Amino acid sequence: MKPDPKNAARPQSFGKGMIEINEETLERPIEDEQTTTQGMAFAVKRAIESQSYNIPMLPEVAISLSEIANKPDVSIRDVEMAVTRDPSIAARIMSVANSAFYSRGTSSCSLRGAIVRLGLAEVRDVAFQLVAQTRIFRVPGYSERMRELLEASQAGGILSRQICQHLRYETDLAYLCGLLHDMGEAIILGIVGNQGELVKKGGAMPLHAVRALVEDYHARVGAHVCSRWGLPRVIVDALLHHHRPDQSTDTLQMATVVRVTDILLAHAGIGVEQRRTTAMGEPLFYRLNLSPLQVDSLLDLADSLKENRDAWLVTG
Repeated sequence: MKPDPKNAARPQSFGKGMIEINEETLERPIEDEQTTTQGMAFAVKRAIESQSYNIPMLPEVAISLSEIANKPDVSIRDVEMAVTRDPSIAARIMSVANSAFYSRGTSSCSLRGAIVRLGLAEVRDVAFQLVAQTRIFRVPGYSERMRELLEASQAGGILSRQICQHLRYETDLAYLCGLLHDMGEAIILGIVGNQGELVKKGGAMPLHAVRALVEDYHARVGAHVCSRWGLPRVIVDALLHHHRPDQSTDTLQMATVVRVTDILLAHAGIGVEQRRTTAMGEPLFYRLNLSPLQVDSLLDLADSLKENRDAWLVTG
């Protein structure tokens, strides 16, 4: 089953970014950290844009649910039939529906009951949540960072959805934007681990050089992979521009929503070093027309997610 071309985004070109990369980079000796970073940046760009690069594959059920979610006349039976084709996703849906965050003390014994409790969009989001856990945020040698990214991705989905609810925006894709927004980091780290021989003349790539590479390229890498998956343009745009939302052309402002999500994650110290803020501390809060009361509630939610992760974080 192929994604709908009307909703799919075209693959993104990476550009140079702040780290300049070109063919000459790999031809001269690697003498310092900057040259090493440039060489690996070129290797990442070449690897990810290659048609032979094996991007994390979406399960057939995730593709089906993404398509079903766009249909106005979908039935619970349609969703149940799609989900039952993948036992791991069906099990995850049951687990999430019966978690403390959703169940409110009442368990659901059937898959259909779990689907009704969560709703179609949430069922699709759970499928992508499982993809993130099992196929994206798993990179040998970076287990601790993958744990942090997985936590930040799930919290980011919750926060992005809540921001959109405050703004009375369409929230259908908000969770996916927050869930996937930093997936490019995991993909880059996987390529760095597999392509180390391209910079072997300079020895191991310094950790701060890896961080510089991630900082500059993770948004473009994530957007490129989402394009290859055929996900809607709004998701691709949000990933591509979430650090520079002023460059977004999307009228839904999802890039700004995701950028605010990043600020909230930093406020609580989820996935990144903690950087506290206030309702008056970030101009982007007002760019989205969030009131001080709404911002305070979002800051409180971020802190609550940090303190009560067992109620919402799915890792098993």
